[in-house]
Amino acid sequence: MTATATLFEFQACPYEVGGTDAWDGDVLHLTEETLAALDALNASRPFLAIGRTTLKPLNLVGVVKAGGITLEILPKLFRGDACERHRAVIAGNLLTMLACTERLSVRDMDLAGLDLDQTDLFEVFIFLFAKHLARLLKTTQRREYTRQEEELRFVRGRIDIRAYTNPARLHIIPCTFHEYSVDTLLNRTLKYTCHLMARTSRRTRTVRTLRAITDLLDAVTLVPVTVAEVDTIAFTRLNRAFEPFVRVCRIFLAHATLTLQASDVETFSFLVPMEKLFEEFVAAVIREDPAYFFGQEMEVTAQERIGHLVEREGGGHAFTLIPDLVARGPGGAVVVDTKYKILDRTDPTCGVSQADAYQVFAYVTMLPAEAGMLLYPDTESAASQDYLYDISGRKVPLLIRSVSLAHPLVTEEGWQAFRDDLAAAVRAVCPRP
Repeated sequence: MTATATLFEFQACPYEVGGTDAWDGDVLHLTEETLAALDALNASRPFLAIGRTTLKPLNLVGVVKAGGITLEILPKLFRGDACERHRAVIAGNLLTMLACTERLSVRDMDLAGLDLDQTDLFEVFIFLFAKHLARLLKTTQRREYTRQEEELRFVRGRIDIRAYTNPARLHIIPCTFHEYSVDTLLNRTLKYTCHLMARTSRRTRTVRTLRAITDLLDAVTLVPVTVAEVDTIAFTRLNRAFEPFVRVCRIFLAHATLTLQASDVETFSFLVPMEKLFEEFVAAVIREDPAYFFGQEMEVTAQERIGHLVEREGGGHAFTLIPDLVARGPGGAVVVDTKYKILDRTDPTCGVSQADAYQVFAYVTMLPAEAGMLLYPDTESAASQDYLYDISGRKVPLLIRSVSLAHPLVTEEGWQAFRDDLAAAVRAVCPRP
């Protein structure tokens, strides 16, 4: 049985090396083999600061499984020991953020019904994946024309003349033809991933759903599928509904060491940079309803390339300028750049770095924009600070704002409270026509 330990980003957790993998709520107990597996995962993508007696998560959140332990690394959305008390809220908010950014195929209605106090994220990921995939496959199974080469006793498709040369076997006809089949790479990817997941999940309901999926795909060959093969799957309007599921399959296959013959997962990781997730989440929420957040109709673009910082002497450009959000309306353009850092209210500048201020200066100068904003997460009261850039005599506001991620986003009330906080923050940057 795999033990599950909950860690929080940038918060050190003591560990001891022993004969078994376990978690007593305060101290991690790891075997030499599990510690070596974590060290190997960390070498390829650093997510832990591994000391002699402590493990300290860095800026990546998600799930890591190694040996007999599963580490779920959650964002630190509350201050001090409040994170421990609000573990279910934080887990739900992380899942909501992943859903909004389309990194997972989940829906709000599913998250509201989950008992996140009793279930670890690894099991939640698999459960939601299986539930939605089973629902989709019951109504849609993708078929495609696939090229087949077989030796038949009748002509089908085109005869392969080059292989039809043995006089003693003229009654056997080598044919090349296309067959409209469910045995496609997309379906093989889904079936193989579900087969592996069914052997890793500890929840009976999840395993039953995963096995039901493999039964629905009974005509599909169960063979190992590589990440390189998954990357060749082309999506069209006919199979677009399967894209988020294939994306989860790719994550699972890329970060799990498991084969058809293995009895259990040796290692698995699903990790997301929290600063990137915060940026994508804010952008997704604002782009869904710009008029609500800015108080007027605005055209909002995310990650728009607005130019370059410098030109090379020999020609060409360098240092592309890509603000997180650019909003254009009747009063002109504004820039919102998100930073996943906790502000310091005891500091005269709230802890805003010069580099961040310079970055927005470059954005508002290049566009040009009427105002710029640096938006930070917050876990207590909202931060607010106003400055003015002097750009050749033109006064351009730089607004420092923060938005709380501590509202329970899986509830209707918590989601609306977050939207109201975000609207109150970003509306201040919007110029009036």
